[in-house]
This record gives sequence, structure tokens and C-alpha cells, in this order.
Amino acid sequence: MRDHLLYELARDLSSSLELDEVLRKVMDRVITLMQASRGFIVLVDPVTGTMSVVMSRGEADPENASLFLGSRTVIEQVVKTGQAVVATDATLDDRFKGQQSVILQNLRSIIAVPLVTKDKVIGAVYVDNPFRASIFEEKDKEFLQAISDLAAIAIDNARQYERSEFLRSLFELHVNKQVTDYVLERSDRNTKFLLGERRQVTMLNSDIAGFSTLSQTMGAEELVRFLNVYFSRMIEVVLEHGGNIDKFQGDGMLVVFGAPNPMTDHAPRALAAARAMMLEVDRLNLELVASGLPPLAVGIGLDTGEVVAGHVGSERRLEFTLIGVPVNNSFYLSKVRPAMVLMSETTRSSLPDGIEVIAYESLQLKGSSSKQPIYQLQITVLSED
Repeated sequence: MRDHLLYELARDLSSSLELDEVLRKVMDRVITLMQASRGFIVLVDPVTGTMSVVMSRGEADPENASLFLGSRTVIEQVVKTGQAVVATDATLDDRFKGQQSVILQNLRSIIAVPLVTKDKVIGAVYVDNPFRASIFEEKDKEFLQAISDLAAIAIDNARQYERSEFLRSLFELHVNKQVTDYVLERSDRNTKFLLGERRQVTMLNSDIAGFSTLSQTMGAEELVRFLNVYFSRMIEVVLEHGGNIDKFQGDGMLVVFGAPNPMTDHAPRALAAARAMMLEVDRLNLELVASGLPPLAVGIGLDTGEVVAGHVGSERRLEFTLIGVPVNNSFYLSKVRPAMVLMSETTRSSLPDGIEVIAYESLQLKGSSSKQPIYQLQITVLSED
């Protein structure tokens, strides 16, 4: 019977990697199977070494869920020695004479077992019954230890999962989620350096006009705060339109639509993002002017074509980046003054009919032996309403 119950618990624990859910499942099963009045799971902090209640059931829940109400002597002994403890009547047990928690709570039946994984005690499972003596036997200690061993594996797996998810989310603050997923899906112990893949993309490069002059009027901390406000708005727009932020270059931002994940509509997405970015800049300018600060002028360049997406660097330092003519051309167009949204002929020809652009003067772009038609996106800004 108990073997079947252990099998069911193992099946339940293997179905989740969420730590709180794992702890709840363990505690619920323990209370039911051990016929205990209340129970606690105590974990040791891997950094500080301090113990804390992470799950409780029975009389301890919910008001005192974070408090350990059992015998602290027992739980400390179990964690320190890694050995289980069972008491049929703690009030008469010589091991606990004079212990305040036993006396004040009139503790009777107690059983506690260590949570051990990889030969290390990570906590303990504790159950008791303050009202009845002799409800736990030695065989119950073995059964609870078997439960605890399953729980320790599940808790360790959940902790590792939480850690990996934290590192993944931290990584995504530095590298766009598209790139994170792309690299992780294709990398293993033997493959860390990803060879380049050719992609048809539209590159978007943005640049704040006159930023060098602006930066001279601000202190370093003020400048960083200003850029964070500006970029936070631009990033949201780019991500909403499916863009992948390749890199920040001072006040500039290089974005790709179509890599590493291929897109058939990369040009319309890039143009829609550029339009939304300029409208967001206009909203920001209204706030800046209201605060007595000068407005921003932002140039955006768009070019469509083939790039190679992959790792550059060495085994000691890698960067996932894009190499190709559209990267350079979008950068060049973003620098044209006065600042505006400019696109190459290849981008314009990749757009569906009905998108209004106007001819700008012809410019000689990289890789071209002659001047090429350039087009401007007209935007009605809020300040003109």
C-alpha cells in the first residue's frame, strides 16, 4: 500500500517544476499519510545557511505559515546531523527535557526527517501532533524518510529550474529573446560557435541628432538616465513590432527584422516600427518641452537585403551579430540631416502598395557604383495637431 502511495507521490512531483507547487504537494501528502495534526517544510538558505519555513499545513496555516511552531531543538538536530528523529511522547522524552517549545505546546508525537540531495542536507520535513501520544512508530520514520527523499529530488530540480529561468531572464536583458532562444536551441557542449546563416532582412538604425552637443550639457548620471528613458520607449515599440535589437551604439540602436527568426513581412514591420518610434519621440518631446528641456530630433534609416547572422569572436568572447550591406546603409541613412525616416529603394520595393512615401534626393550607398533613389516616410507629429 505504501509503495503505491510513494509511486503516486513520485508521479505528482515529477509533473511540476514550480517550487511552491512541489512544496505544497509534499506537505499535503505528508499530513494525510502520517495522520499528523500539522506539518512544516524547513529549507536551509544555500547562501546564508539560515533556516526558514517555506511550507506549512494544518494548524500552522494560514496565519502562522511562515513561523515554525514545533520543536526547534528537533528540527535543528535533524538538519545538523542529517538523522531522523521520532518521539512517541516528547513531554516524557529525556532528549527534550526542559525544551520550552515542548513544554509550552505540550508536544506529544513528533517525527522529523532530513531533506538530503547530493549528499547535502538542504532542510527537513517535520510533523507533529500536540494532542496524541504514540501515533508515530519507527516504521513511520522510514516511510517519511522515503517521502522526504523523493521531495528532496523534486525540490532540488525546482530550485535548479528557478535558477535557470532567472539566468535566462537576466540573459535576455542583455541579449534579445529571439537571439537567446536561437542560441540556446542550437548550442550544446560540443557546439558553442554558431556558423553564419544568410537571412533576407530589413535593418533599422536610429540616431539622435546633435547628441554630442546635448551630452556636453549633462552630467554622466543624468545622461545615462536620459538615455534609459529614451531607449525604454524605443525598445517597447521595436519589440511590439517583432524586431530584434542587435546592439546599442551610444545613442544609436541597430534593429533587425527577419533575423535570427525569418520573416516574410520584415520590411512592412520595420517601417511600422519606424513610424511608431517617431510618434513616441514626439510624445517624449512634448514632455521634454513642458519640463523646459530641448526636444529631440531622431533620424531612422532603413535598408533591405541579405545579411549573415551568426557568431563572431573567439571561444573566450562571442557576440551574435549581423554582417552585410544593409547594416551599413541603414546606419548611413540614420545620419542624414535634418533627421527623418529614410529608406532605400530595396526597402520601398519590399513594401505593399498603398504606403505613402515621398522621393528624397538620390544618395550613393555602400556597395553601389552610383547614386540610388532614397525615399522619406512622412509622419504627422503630435505637436502639429
